[in-house]
Amino acid sequence: MPRRRKKKYKIRWGRFLTVLLVPLLLLSVLFFHFTGDAFQDKLTDIGYTKEEITYLKKNLSVENLNLLKEYEHLSYLEDLLKTDGYKEENFSSYLTYIENLKEDYDLANVVYLVNENISYPYSLKLVQIVQHPYFIRERLDRYMAYQEEDVNTIITNVNSNLDYEFYTHMMPSDTSKETLLIVNKFYYLEKDYHYGELVTMEKAYDNKNGSKLNQTAYEAFKKLVDDAEKEGYHIRNNSAYRSYETQNNLYNDYKNSNGLTWADKWSARPGHSEHQTGLALDVGVKDEYVLGKFETSKEFPWMKENAHRYGFILRYPKEKQYITGYGYEPWHYRYVGVDVATYIYEHDITFEEYYAYFVENK
Repeated sequence: MPRRRKKKYKIRWGRFLTVLLVPLLLLSVLFFHFTGDAFQDKLTDIGYTKEEITYLKKNLSVENLNLLKEYEHLSYLEDLLKTDGYKEENFSSYLTYIENLKEDYDLANVVYLVNENISYPYSLKLVQIVQHPYFIRERLDRYMAYQEEDVNTIITNVNSNLDYEFYTHMMPSDTSKETLLIVNKFYYLEKDYHYGELVTMEKAYDNKNGSKLNQTAYEAFKKLVDDAEKEGYHIRNNSAYRSYETQNNLYNDYKNSNGLTWADKWSARPGHSEHQTGLALDVGVKDEYVLGKFETSKEFPWMKENAHRYGFILRYPKEKQYITGYGYEPWHYRYVGVDVATYIYEHDITFEEYYAYFVENK
Protein backbone atom coordinates (compact mmCIF):
# COMPACT_ATOMS: atom_id res chain seq x y z
CA MET A 1 0.00 0.00 0.00
CA PRO A 2 1.22 3.48 -0.74
CA ARG A 3 2.36 5.45 2.28
CA ARG A 4 0.07 8.17 3.51
CA ARG A 5 1.71 11.53 3.38
CA LYS A 6 1.70 13.65 6.54
CA LYS A 7 -0.32 16.78 6.32
CA LYS A 8 1.53 20.06 6.51
CA TYR A 9 -0.18 22.72 8.56
CA LYS A 10 0.24 26.24 7.47
CA ILE A 11 0.25 28.96 10.10
CA ARG A 12 -2.56 31.27 9.28
CA TRP A 13 -0.92 34.53 10.35
CA GLY A 14 -4.05 36.55 9.90
CA ARG A 15 -5.99 34.44 12.37
CA PHE A 16 -3.04 34.35 14.79
CA LEU A 17 -2.69 38.09 14.81
CA THR A 18 -6.42 38.48 15.28
CA VAL A 19 -6.37 36.21 18.35
CA LEU A 20 -3.39 38.13 19.76
CA LEU A 21 -4.51 41.66 19.04
CA VAL A 22 -8.19 41.51 19.97
CA PRO A 23 -7.55 41.29 23.73
CA LEU A 24 -5.03 44.12 23.47
CA LEU A 25 -7.54 46.24 21.60
CA LEU A 26 -10.19 45.49 24.19
CA LEU A 27 -7.82 46.53 26.97
CA SER A 28 -7.00 49.72 25.11
CA VAL A 29 -10.66 50.49 24.69
CA LEU A 30 -11.26 49.93 28.37
CA PHE A 31 -8.29 52.14 29.27
CA PHE A 32 -9.27 54.93 26.96
CA HIS A 33 -12.80 54.67 28.21
CA PHE A 34 -11.42 56.17 31.43
CA THR A 35 -8.46 58.20 30.20
CA GLY A 36 -10.33 59.37 27.16
CA ASP A 37 -13.95 60.44 27.25
CA ALA A 38 -14.69 59.20 30.77
CA PHE A 39 -11.61 60.92 32.14
CA GLN A 40 -12.46 64.09 30.26
CA ASP A 41 -16.10 63.98 31.36
CA LYS A 42 -15.09 63.54 34.99
CA LEU A 43 -12.71 66.49 34.99
CA THR A 44 -15.15 68.59 32.99
CA ASP A 45 -17.79 67.97 35.64
CA ILE A 46 -15.30 69.12 38.28
CA GLY A 47 -14.78 72.35 36.36
CA TYR A 48 -11.63 71.85 34.29
CA THR A 49 -11.39 73.43 30.85
CA LYS A 50 -10.25 71.50 27.76
CA GLU A 51 -6.88 73.23 27.92
CA GLU A 52 -6.43 72.23 31.56
CA ILE A 53 -7.41 68.64 30.81
CA THR A 54 -4.91 68.55 27.95
CA TYR A 55 -2.25 69.82 30.36
CA LEU A 56 -3.05 67.05 32.86
CA LYS A 57 -2.91 64.34 30.21
CA LYS A 58 0.39 65.67 28.99
CA ASN A 59 2.01 65.90 32.42
CA LEU A 60 0.76 62.75 34.11
CA SER A 61 2.06 59.26 33.38
CA VAL A 62 -0.40 56.60 32.24
CA GLU A 63 -0.03 54.92 35.61
CA ASN A 64 -0.89 58.09 37.50
CA LEU A 65 -3.75 58.94 35.16
CA ASN A 66 -5.22 55.56 35.89
CA LEU A 67 -5.04 56.28 39.63
CA LEU A 68 -7.53 59.11 39.32
CA LYS A 69 -10.52 56.80 39.04
CA GLU A 70 -10.06 55.95 42.74
CA TYR A 71 -10.54 59.54 43.92
CA GLU A 72 -13.59 61.75 44.02
CA HIS A 73 -12.32 65.28 44.69
CA LEU A 74 -9.67 66.37 42.20
CA SER A 75 -10.23 70.08 41.81
CA TYR A 76 -6.70 70.70 43.15
CA LEU A 77 -5.05 68.48 40.53
CA GLU A 78 -3.55 71.06 38.16
CA ASP A 79 -2.36 73.22 41.05
CA LEU A 80 -0.70 70.18 42.62
CA LEU A 81 1.34 69.50 39.50
CA LYS A 82 2.50 73.12 39.45
CA THR A 83 3.45 73.24 43.15
CA ASP A 84 7.13 73.78 43.95
CA GLY A 85 8.72 70.52 45.04
CA TYR A 86 6.13 68.32 43.28
CA LYS A 87 7.51 64.86 42.49
CA GLU A 88 5.82 62.55 40.00
CA GLU A 89 6.84 59.47 41.99
CA ASN A 90 4.92 60.76 45.03
CA PHE A 91 1.71 61.46 43.11
CA SER A 92 -0.27 58.64 44.71
CA SER A 93 0.88 59.67 48.19
CA TYR A 94 -0.18 63.27 47.57
CA LEU A 95 -3.67 62.17 46.53
CA THR A 96 -4.07 59.82 49.48
CA TYR A 97 -2.88 62.47 51.94
CA ILE A 98 -5.16 65.17 50.54
CA GLU A 99 -8.23 62.94 50.30
CA ASN A 100 -7.90 62.11 54.01
CA LEU A 101 -7.71 65.74 55.12
CA LYS A 102 -10.60 67.18 57.07
CA GLU A 103 -9.35 70.76 57.34
CA ASP A 104 -8.05 73.54 55.16
CA TYR A 105 -4.57 72.94 53.82
CA ASP A 106 -1.88 74.48 51.68
CA LEU A 107 -0.66 72.38 48.74
CA ALA A 108 2.93 73.50 49.21
CA ASN A 109 2.80 72.22 52.79
CA VAL A 110 1.26 68.92 51.72
CA VAL A 111 3.96 68.42 49.10
CA TYR A 112 6.66 69.20 51.65
CA LEU A 113 5.26 66.81 54.27
CA VAL A 114 4.84 63.95 51.80
CA ASN A 115 8.28 64.50 50.30
CA GLU A 116 9.80 64.41 53.79
CA ASN A 117 7.84 61.24 54.61
CA ILE A 118 6.10 62.90 57.56
CA SER A 119 3.32 60.57 58.64
CA TYR A 120 1.62 62.75 61.26
CA PRO A 121 -1.87 64.09 60.45
CA TYR A 122 -1.83 67.52 58.83
CA SER A 123 -1.92 70.55 61.10
CA LEU A 124 -0.51 74.05 61.01
CA LYS A 125 1.49 73.22 64.12
CA LEU A 126 3.08 70.23 62.38
CA VAL A 127 3.97 72.34 59.35
CA GLN A 128 5.53 75.05 61.52
CA ILE A 129 7.58 72.45 63.38
CA VAL A 130 9.02 70.68 60.34
CA GLN A 131 9.80 73.97 58.60
CA HIS A 132 11.42 75.55 61.65
CA PRO A 133 15.07 76.49 61.00
CA TYR A 134 16.21 74.43 64.01
CA PHE A 135 14.05 71.36 63.27
CA ILE A 136 15.84 68.02 63.74
CA ARG A 137 14.12 65.18 61.88
CA GLU A 138 15.07 62.52 64.42
CA ARG A 139 13.28 64.45 67.19
CA LEU A 140 9.90 64.79 65.47
CA ASP A 141 8.15 62.38 67.85
CA ARG A 142 9.47 64.35 70.83
CA TYR A 143 8.35 67.68 69.32
CA MET A 144 4.86 66.36 68.70
CA ALA A 145 4.57 64.88 72.19
CA TYR A 146 5.71 68.08 73.93
CA GLN A 147 2.80 69.79 75.67
CA GLU A 148 3.19 73.35 74.43
CA GLU A 149 1.49 75.39 71.72
CA ASP A 150 4.26 77.82 70.82
CA VAL A 151 6.43 76.16 68.17
CA ASN A 152 9.56 78.16 68.99
CA THR A 153 9.33 76.99 72.59
CA ILE A 154 8.80 73.39 71.50
CA ILE A 155 11.85 73.41 69.24
CA THR A 156 14.07 75.19 71.75
CA ASN A 157 13.09 72.98 74.67
CA VAL A 158 13.25 69.65 72.92
CA ASN A 159 16.54 70.52 71.23
CA SER A 160 17.87 71.35 74.70
CA ASN A 161 16.47 68.07 76.11
CA LEU A 162 14.03 69.94 78.34
CA ASP A 163 11.34 67.38 77.65
CA TYR A 164 13.42 65.36 80.14
CA GLU A 165 14.14 66.16 83.78
CA PHE A 166 17.63 67.45 84.56
CA TYR A 167 20.11 64.73 85.47
CA THR A 168 18.02 62.08 83.69
CA HIS A 169 18.73 60.49 80.30
CA MET A 170 22.38 61.29 80.95
CA MET A 171 25.11 60.29 78.53
CA PRO A 172 28.86 60.78 78.23
CA SER A 173 29.91 63.93 76.41
CA ASP A 174 31.23 63.33 72.90
CA THR A 175 34.79 64.51 73.43
CA SER A 176 35.58 64.08 69.72
CA LYS A 177 33.80 67.43 69.28
CA GLU A 178 36.89 69.00 70.87
CA THR A 179 36.29 72.70 71.69
CA LEU A 180 32.59 72.17 70.92
CA LEU A 181 32.03 69.33 73.36
CA ILE A 182 29.08 69.93 75.64
CA VAL A 183 28.90 69.47 79.40
CA ASN A 184 25.65 70.13 81.24
CA LYS A 185 22.97 68.35 83.25
CA PHE A 186 22.55 65.72 80.54
CA TYR A 187 26.15 65.25 79.34
CA TYR A 188 29.01 64.35 81.65
CA LEU A 189 32.79 63.91 81.56
CA GLU A 190 34.81 60.98 82.82
CA LYS A 191 36.69 61.67 86.05
CA ASP A 192 40.14 62.09 84.49
CA TYR A 193 39.13 64.08 81.39
CA HIS A 194 40.08 67.59 80.35
CA TYR A 195 40.42 68.92 76.83
CA GLY A 196 43.90 69.28 75.36
CA GLU A 197 46.94 70.66 77.14
CA LEU A 198 46.48 72.66 80.32
CA VAL A 199 48.84 75.57 80.90
CA THR A 200 49.43 77.67 83.98
CA MET A 201 48.12 81.22 83.67
CA GLU A 202 50.46 84.14 84.21
CA LYS A 203 49.76 86.51 87.07
CA ALA A 204 48.99 89.35 84.66
CA TYR A 205 45.82 87.46 83.63
CA ASP A 206 44.92 85.70 86.85
CA ASN A 207 43.66 86.89 90.23
CA LYS A 208 44.65 83.53 91.72
CA ASN A 209 48.00 81.76 91.82
CA GLY A 210 48.59 78.86 89.47
CA SER A 211 45.21 78.67 87.71
CA LYS A 212 45.21 76.41 84.65
CA LEU A 213 43.37 76.67 81.34
CA ASN A 214 43.40 74.90 77.99
CA GLN A 215 46.23 76.37 75.95
CA THR A 216 44.06 77.47 73.00
CA ALA A 217 41.51 79.09 75.30
CA TYR A 218 44.29 80.74 77.28
CA GLU A 219 45.89 82.34 74.23
CA ALA A 220 42.47 83.73 73.24
CA PHE A 221 41.88 85.00 76.78
CA LYS A 222 45.26 86.74 76.91
CA LYS A 223 44.46 88.62 73.71
CA LEU A 224 41.05 89.57 75.13
CA VAL A 225 42.63 90.89 78.35
CA ASP A 226 45.38 92.76 76.48
CA ASP A 227 42.90 94.44 74.15
CA ALA A 228 40.63 95.35 77.05
CA GLU A 229 43.58 96.88 78.92
CA LYS A 230 44.26 99.18 75.97
CA GLU A 231 40.75 100.56 76.41
CA GLY A 232 41.03 100.90 80.16
CA TYR A 233 39.26 97.69 81.24
CA HIS A 234 41.03 95.36 83.68
CA ILE A 235 39.66 91.82 83.25
CA ARG A 236 41.15 88.82 85.07
CA ASN A 237 40.44 85.16 85.69
CA ASN A 238 38.92 84.22 89.04
CA SER A 239 38.40 80.47 88.47
CA ALA A 240 39.44 78.33 85.50
CA TYR A 241 40.13 74.57 85.31
CA ARG A 242 38.76 72.43 88.13
CA SER A 243 39.37 68.73 88.47
CA TYR A 244 36.56 66.24 89.08
CA GLU A 245 37.66 65.97 92.71
CA THR A 246 37.70 69.74 93.22
CA GLN A 247 34.21 70.08 91.74
CA ASN A 248 32.98 67.21 93.89
CA ASN A 249 34.18 68.94 97.04
CA LEU A 250 32.75 72.31 95.98
CA TYR A 251 29.35 70.86 95.07
CA ASN A 252 29.10 68.91 98.32
CA ASP A 253 29.96 72.02 100.31
CA TYR A 254 27.17 73.93 98.56
CA LYS A 255 24.72 71.08 99.07
CA ASN A 256 25.55 70.68 102.75
CA SER A 257 25.37 74.43 103.38
CA ASN A 258 22.38 75.43 101.25
CA GLY A 259 20.54 72.25 100.26
CA LEU A 260 20.25 70.24 97.06
CA THR A 261 17.98 72.65 95.16
CA TRP A 262 20.26 75.63 95.71
CA ALA A 263 23.37 73.59 94.90
CA ASP A 264 21.91 72.34 91.61
CA LYS A 265 20.94 75.85 90.56
CA TRP A 266 24.35 77.40 91.14
CA SER A 267 26.84 74.56 90.91
CA ALA A 268 27.40 71.55 88.67
CA ARG A 269 27.52 68.05 90.00
CA PRO A 270 30.94 66.42 89.63
CA GLY A 271 31.53 65.35 86.04
CA HIS A 272 28.99 67.89 84.81
CA SER A 273 31.08 71.05 85.23
CA GLU A 274 32.37 73.02 82.27
CA HIS A 275 35.37 74.00 84.37
CA GLN A 276 36.60 70.39 84.12
CA THR A 277 36.98 70.80 80.34
CA GLY A 278 39.64 73.47 80.80
CA LEU A 279 37.70 75.65 78.35
CA ALA A 280 35.68 77.71 80.84
CA LEU A 281 36.54 80.40 83.35
CA ASP A 282 34.88 82.79 85.76
CA VAL A 283 36.07 86.34 85.18
CA GLY A 284 36.32 89.38 87.39
CA VAL A 285 38.22 92.62 87.53
CA LYS A 286 41.78 93.08 88.74
CA ASP A 287 42.18 92.17 92.41
CA GLU A 288 38.44 91.61 92.90
CA TYR A 289 37.59 88.05 93.90
CA VAL A 290 33.85 88.29 94.52
CA LEU A 291 32.12 86.94 91.39
CA GLY A 292 28.85 88.71 92.12
CA LYS A 293 30.46 92.12 91.80
CA PHE A 294 31.50 91.65 88.18
CA GLU A 295 28.11 92.58 86.71
CA THR A 296 28.23 96.02 88.32
CA SER A 297 31.75 96.76 87.07
CA LYS A 298 32.55 98.86 84.00
CA GLU A 299 34.29 95.77 82.58
CA PHE A 300 31.09 93.73 82.38
CA PRO A 301 29.43 95.57 79.43
CA TRP A 302 32.69 95.45 77.50
CA MET A 303 33.10 91.73 78.15
CA LYS A 304 29.52 90.96 77.25
CA GLU A 305 29.70 92.83 73.93
CA ASN A 306 33.20 91.77 72.89
CA ALA A 307 33.89 88.27 74.23
CA HIS A 308 32.66 86.58 71.05
CA ARG A 309 35.35 88.34 69.02
CA TYR A 310 37.87 86.22 70.95
CA GLY A 311 35.87 82.98 70.86
CA PHE A 312 34.07 83.18 74.23
CA ILE A 313 30.36 83.03 75.01
CA LEU A 314 28.42 84.09 78.09
CA ARG A 315 27.50 80.54 78.97
CA TYR A 316 24.62 81.07 81.41
CA PRO A 317 22.73 84.17 80.24
CA LYS A 318 19.82 85.89 81.93
CA GLU A 319 16.35 84.52 81.17
CA LYS A 320 17.83 81.31 79.73
CA GLN A 321 18.11 79.47 83.03
CA TYR A 322 15.35 77.07 82.06
CA ILE A 323 17.52 75.94 79.13
CA THR A 324 20.97 75.88 80.73
CA GLY A 325 19.75 74.62 84.09
CA TYR A 326 21.76 77.24 85.99
CA GLY A 327 21.09 80.65 87.43
CA TYR A 328 22.31 83.71 85.55
CA GLU A 329 26.12 83.92 85.81
CA PRO A 330 27.41 87.12 84.20
CA TRP A 331 30.96 86.03 85.07
CA HIS A 332 31.03 82.55 83.47
CA TYR A 333 32.51 82.39 79.95
CA ARG A 334 33.24 79.39 77.75
CA TYR A 335 35.63 79.13 74.83
CA VAL A 336 34.06 77.75 71.61
CA GLY A 337 36.02 79.55 68.89
CA VAL A 338 35.35 82.84 67.15
CA ASP A 339 32.94 81.63 64.45
CA VAL A 340 30.69 79.69 66.81
CA ALA A 341 30.81 82.38 69.51
CA THR A 342 29.84 85.02 66.96
CA TYR A 343 26.88 82.96 65.71
CA ILE A 344 25.62 82.36 69.26
CA TYR A 345 26.03 86.03 70.13
CA GLU A 346 24.31 87.33 66.99
CA HIS A 347 21.40 84.88 67.22
CA ASP A 348 20.98 85.17 70.99
CA ILE A 349 20.84 81.43 71.57
CA THR A 350 22.43 79.15 74.16
CA PHE A 351 25.18 76.65 73.53
CA GLU A 352 22.62 73.88 74.15
CA GLU A 353 20.61 75.07 71.15
CA TYR A 354 23.65 75.51 68.94
CA TYR A 355 25.03 72.12 69.88
CA ALA A 356 21.78 70.27 69.11
CA TYR A 357 21.41 71.73 65.63
CA PHE A 358 24.96 72.22 64.39
CA VAL A 359 27.19 69.85 66.33
CA GLU A 360 25.52 66.81 67.85
CA ASN A 361 24.75 64.79 64.70
CA LYS A 362 27.38 66.26 62.40
